[in-house]
Amino acid sequence: MPSNTSPATWSRAAANDLARGLLTPLTWSILSRSAERAVRSHYSAWGVVLPADVPIWRRWEGRAYLNTTALTTADQAVTAGSVEATSGWRLFNRGPDRRQNTALREQIEQAPATFAATAQWWQRVQSMQWRQATVLQVMEEIEPRAEAVLTVRDFLVTGLGAERRQLTRWMAEWLPASRDAMFDALFAGLDGREGWTQYRYDLQALTEAARQDPAVAAYLSQRAWDPIPAGPFSASQSSSHPVTQSVPAGAFRQAFDAFVAVYARWADQPLETASPRWAEAPQTLLDRLATRLTELPEAPLTSPQAAQKRRAEAGAAVAGQIDAKRRRQFEPVFDQLQQIVALLPPSREALVTVMAAARHWALGAAQEAVNDGRLAAREDVFLLELEELKQLMTGEWNSPEQVLPIVERRRAEQAEWAGREPAEVVVEG
Repeated sequence: MPSNTSPATWSRAAANDLARGLLTPLTWSILSRSAERAVRSHYSAWGVVLPADVPIWRRWEGRAYLNTTALTTADQAVTAGSVEATSGWRLFNRGPDRRQNTALREQIEQAPATFAATAQWWQRVQSMQWRQATVLQVMEEIEPRAEAVLTVRDFLVTGLGAERRQLTRWMAEWLPASRDAMFDALFAGLDGREGWTQYRYDLQALTEAARQDPAVAAYLSQRAWDPIPAGPFSASQSSSHPVTQSVPAGAFRQAFDAFVAVYARWADQPLETASPRWAEAPQTLLDRLATRLTELPEAPLTSPQAAQKRRAEAGAAVAGQIDAKRRRQFEPVFDQLQQIVALLPPSREALVTVMAAARHWALGAAQEAVNDGRLAAREDVFLLELEELKQLMTGEWNSPEQVLPIVERRRAEQAEWAGREPAEVVVEG
């Protein structure tokens, strides 16, 4: 494994699935530490210890980058051989051994409980009393919640890659004449963004519903809705939101209300704590739709349900063309692939929920500092890191002079970084 003095390649694209776009200090302080611990725990379960002096995540000019040098080396250690990998999330060059598969099975079995616990925690955070002890308790819970979800997610993504490669090798060996057509069906809907599949499909459907309704298209083009201050919210408030009521009545408004209800905790940048949630500020979703209507229509996406059915039919077809011994090998691997694909959207929902809870908590926790002048506005809280918020809430930072210069400096940095074209790759060392 490389040391911290070895040259390292850092990739922005490899980090995009977790941390896309310009990140505020609060978001980065939550995601980076949680993701760092999760990936180290994940590799440790496969028998690889990442060097403590080699960071996996870095932030340059407000964007997240992933250390693909360190993770590719770790991938090679896991497989005990060479591997072609464009990011650290594609670990395997052959099927997992018994130890690895046992660790994966444990994570698959634990995933629903982890996701359910996250949803329950969200409900508790929403109903919390804004007392200092409670606020500090929630602060201590944010990173462990994120880490738990990220650990499951890492195992699922890794497992999906492993199962897919194993099935690809078998198809090439067992059914070489039909492998190309079989691959398309066996891996239908698998494009590296499985956690977003249902959301992307539903957002496209909502966009097309707006496109097909002239009154709605005209309404969106005007962008005449009033900006409404963001703040702590509940998923139940969205249908009565003044902006929602301004949407032309009809099928689109019903579809819009349904989308906001299902994706209440999502946002334009759902893992960014500073990004208002759809339920709290539906005008941000209307802005997103208005922009999408100015762009060329996308190719229609396949629904996750149709993709799952196509994969199942292909799996049955493969099973029908191979002998009993090979079928006993094939079916458990294929069934596990299907399980993983089904769990990836809930894993994304759980992570979005953690960050929505962090946003709700941060805005509430900032109110006292706004009242006494240490912060000019609640939204300034996103320019502070998590540990700095603790100093704010405990009174260690008890004067505006301790806080406001930090906020103003970071606000200027964020504005400067927003105007720069970020590098796709950074080579260090």
